[in-house]
Amino acid sequence: MSLQEEIISKEKSLLNTSVRRSRTKLRELISGDFREIGASGACFGLAELLEQLPQDADWSAQTQDWEFRILGDGVAQTVHRAFIKKAGSDTGTFSYRTSIWRLENGSWKMVYHQGTKVAPFELQP
Repeated sequence: MSLQEEIISKEKSLLNTSVRRSRTKLRELISGDFREIGASGACFGLAELLEQLPQDADWSAQTQDWEFRILGDGVAQTVHRAFIKKAGSDTGTFSYRTSIWRLENGSWKMVYHQGTKVAPFELQP
């Protein structure tokens, strides 16, 4: 598996309910100094993420248009578009997302994430 495939796979796993409900798995993927700027504009860190994600599993996400680039030694970035829909709803939120990953003690961990709401786009099948 290439580095690009590895990091994108890790990021996609963060959309799985089983990972989101496990603080242990989240700590394996998210750095201790993690920061996020959510689509709402709210800023938070790992502690808030560990509190929120295990309770917020009543939705699904469809992602597409993944991009990957190396920013420097042991630092990489992903960019993608996402459609997030709450269970039982026909509507959802479209967003453009980016994450920064850093190599920490031999394991890639997310250190930054930002989601920005955007106008609806055509979803790929």
